[in-house]
Amino acid sequence: MQLDLRHAAEQNAKRYRENLSYLRGYEAAANAGRSLPAKYVEKAGWVWAVERVRADLKAKEPEKERFFARLYHLDAPVSGHPGRGNEIMKLAMELNVTSSTLYRWREMILADLLMAAVQIGVLKPY
Repeated sequence: MQLDLRHAAEQNAKRYRENLSYLRGYEAAANAGRSLPAKYVEKAGWVWAVERVRADLKAKEPEKERFFARLYHLDAPVSGHPGRGNEIMKLAMELNVTSSTLYRWREMILADLLMAAVQIGVLKPY
């Protein structure tokens, strides 16, 4: 069960830019007061969760926020598969920390993302 939740958090971190584009497509409907599909609400929740975790990290630990943004390509698209081991190695060299530290950071960030998703109600672990 815990692995499934972690996987959901990681997948939605990877889909952040895609979810953001989807939400922008419904801006007119949201502004007109029309009802939005359940899929919109779910994607909005995950976008909010990612942005909340990112803002918290930026305020407290900017290095981890930079790692989060770079690992999951939150700011700009990059070819390849976000979060792969070789990407962790490249980021370890760029950020001048050990790869084991980055793996710990990733797990901490995903736990924070899960907590934010549960708080907003987009994820119901029970």
